[in-house]
Amino acid sequence: MKKVLVRKIEKENLIFGRYVQDWCKLPYPNHPKGCPNYGKRKNCPPNVPLIDKIIAPPYILVAIKFNLKEHMKKMKKKHPKWTDKKLRCILYWQKKVDKILKEESKKIASSIVNSYIIYKPEAYGVNIFATVRKLGLRLEKNPEIVWKISIIGIKKQMQPHTKVGGL
Repeated sequence: MKKVLVRKIEKENLIFGRYVQDWCKLPYPNHPKGCPNYGKRKNCPPNVPLIDKIIAPPYILVAIKFNLKEHMKKMKKKHPKWTDKKLRCILYWQKKVDKILKEESKKIASSIVNSYIIYKPEAYGVNIFATVRKLGLRLEKNPEIVWKISIIGIKKQMQPHTKVGGL
C-alpha cells in the first residue's frame, strides 16, 4: 500500500488563503452547517492561522497514496451487503493511512533543522487541489485513489499571544 510522493513546493506554488478555511463551513450530507469541528477543536479553523504564519520555506509536500478502490473490493468480500458509501467510509481506512503519513513525514522532517509538520494543510488554509496541480498531481472528487498529504516547513517564531492549533 505504501506509495510515498515527496516534492519541494516553491513558495509561489503554495496556494492558500482564508477562503479555504471557510470551506469547512460548507454543508455536506448529515452536516447542514459544515464540519462539526469548526470552531471547536484547537487545530481546526478559525482557531488556527494561515500556513504562512506557522512555517516558512523550504516547503516539502509528503503524500501517501491509498488505493480506495482495492480497499472497497476487499471490504465487499468481507461485507457483501455493505453499500458503496459504507465501503468507502473513512472510519475503516483513514487511521492506518494517517499513521503511515506521520511516520514518513517525521522521517523527512528529521533531516531539516527546526522543521514543523502540518498534517491537515486545509485547516491552515492550503488549497491542496490547486497546490498539487502545480506539482503535476491531480486529485479527484470521490476518488478511487486517495492521497493523504502533509506539508513540512521551517517553524516560524510565534508571538507569545498567537494561538496555534495542535497537530
